[in-house]
Amino acid sequence: MAAVLALGCNVAEPAPPAPSRSDPNGSAKPVATFGAAVAKGPSIALTEAAKHKGQSVVTEGTVTRVCQERGCWLALREGTTDAVIRMHGHTFFVPTTSSGKHARVEGTVMLMKDGRECDEMEAEHAQLEIDATGVELN
Repeated sequence: MAAVLALGCNVAEPAPPAPSRSDPNGSAKPVATFGAAVAKGPSIALTEAAKHKGQSVVTEGTVTRVCQERGCWLALREGTTDAVIRMHGHTFFVPTTSSGKHARVEGTVMLMKDGRECDEMEAEHAQLEIDATGVELN
């Protein structure tokens, strides 16, 4: 009887399903969140983000590059617009394998800095920089 009770204590409850986002084809993709949760609701086009310098925005696009040392920045592209996304104060990082994924980002729109945070940091032709507080990848 004691063995049955001991085994019963080791039974784990099933994990809740991962959040998902539907793609245009209607299939759900799992979403991984890094940093703070990204606000729900509509996002602004990356092309419009530059008009909101100094303000917090939610935008999205395709990850084209990621810091291969720690995942402390990523390059985001939507159409012909590129942005550098920095993880706010190195308080969180994204996987170094995130290139090609869809990203939804919340953060403050900044002016492009002259220097580079990492030796390899670059987003060719980046028009803006966002100091991200949260990133969703799928």
